[in-house]
Amino acid sequence: MIDYTATEDANPTEKHLKHYIAVYDPASGQLQVTDAKKMSIRSSVRQKEPSHDEGDSPDIKPTTNYSSRAALTHAFGTKKSKKAVQSIAENRLLSQGADNPNSPISNALLSSMPAREEVDRLTNSPTSVIQANKPLPVPDLTTSDITKFYPLSSLVFPAPASGTLSKMPVEEWKASVERKKPISSNSRFVAINSTHVIKAAIANPENIDVRNTMRILRYLLILIELARQLPTFHSDKRLPPPEKWTLWFSGSIPQSLLQKVIEKFCPNGMGPSKYNMTLLRTTILALTLHIPPPSGNSGTGILATQPYDIQQDLNLTPEDVRKLYRELGCRWESATDAELERWGLKKLKKTKEMPQGPRFAKLRFPVEFPKPSRGQPMRR
Repeated sequence: MIDYTATEDANPTEKHLKHYIAVYDPASGQLQVTDAKKMSIRSSVRQKEPSHDEGDSPDIKPTTNYSSRAALTHAFGTKKSKKAVQSIAENRLLSQGADNPNSPISNALLSSMPAREEVDRLTNSPTSVIQANKPLPVPDLTTSDITKFYPLSSLVFPAPASGTLSKMPVEEWKASVERKKPISSNSRFVAINSTHVIKAAIANPENIDVRNTMRILRYLLILIELARQLPTFHSDKRLPPPEKWTLWFSGSIPQSLLQKVIEKFCPNGMGPSKYNMTLLRTTILALTLHIPPPSGNSGTGILATQPYDIQQDLNLTPEDVRKLYRELGCRWESATDAELERWGLKKLKKTKEMPQGPRFAKLRFPVEFPKPSRGQPMRR
């Protein structure tokens, strides 16, 4: 005899899957399908048979050769043989009533399927697959405004983004610019872009978008400083207590806000995983697209940034930063003379490292994401 023990399977990678149990009654010929949690089943051979009185004859049901072999396979077989027996049993069950569209199995599967419109939207969305597997901020695929393709709601934490940005300490920056003193920062990207961003905010105090750009730049500095500090902690190493986090950041940032930002990328209080570290970096790169060039105008239907400074801040290789911008849907191109003039940048000279001149990350419609690589056949 075989005893079976079932325990609930707590595999987090399969939490979005649905599982069903089908109970077949051979007497009535009815099949009942119900939604159920996935279980892990272990089998063991019963050590002792129950005793029977001499006057009683136990009811012995005939067993087929297949059921006996299946029981032995589940008890002593290899993983491959167990899987084969399970597949045979499932195929036998599914084949019953396969031609009947109103069978219990068909009804159970159809009830769990999304509406046709939802299926079409997901199937036609290239980001649905990418976002499910890659650490990228969530874009707004319905917008026709390129400046809102990566909305602040997916880049600024904690929510709401407007509340977090309003807490950014920018008064010291404004005071320095008004006194015609340079902004000192441990970030190349922030230092280079701070002057023209803050001057625009001072000149347009009633413009909410311009003021928000200054606050976005200040928030970006927090993420850059965080991205520098987190790699010193392994994913199995606990982070220091919150009261020590303020030593990682420049300026006066509320501790409660820092705690929520760090919890976004280190949700379990441990060092960041590779996934969360990449998510932090792609979030930073997406935010750089929200910082305008010195002229304050990137152009109609386009966002662009020169990645060299942020590459240095994050200690990335040129190949790494190029790959991450492409994952965000950016094109890696040189800037034309007309674009440089529009952006208020000088014509950049070619160097030995960049014989074709500096490249820019440009985001514009239609946004195209990298296609998954199918790999190359191995050569012998």
